[in-house]
Amino acid sequence: MSIDWLNDLERAIDNGKEVYACPGVSRNQWMIGKSVDELSRQAKRTADSRKMPVSIVRLINKQDAVAGDLFLVPTKIEDPGPRGEPQIQWSTVETREAAEMMRDVRQGPSPFFAMQSETTINPTEAA
Repeated sequence: MSIDWLNDLERAIDNGKEVYACPGVSRNQWMIGKSVDELSRQAKRTADSRKMPVSIVRLINKQDAVAGDLFLVPTKIEDPGPRGEPQIQWSTVETREAAEMMRDVRQGPSPFFAMQSETTINPTEAA
């Protein structure tokens, strides 16, 4: 179940594991990875597709958020895909209160994450 994957992700972050994310090409899609290097190629593809810079962010415990941090919220949790991959639509919001209201609660309270920008990937310049 995708909700189990989210709970495992929250537990890993709470236990100090570094987890990173970047927006995908599709709307409300985010890619999750273990390092900035792992996500750099996907972030470059997204930046080129959108023709604007995108950020790779580090996901942190929502309790550790400081003023200015955004929150990454699972707004639609679906059944796993054909290869067992989690199918989740995400949204970014500015406050913890908004995150609490927007998260998908159909399968129980889903975790959400604070995020801090690590690096920005710029699109390739058109020649």
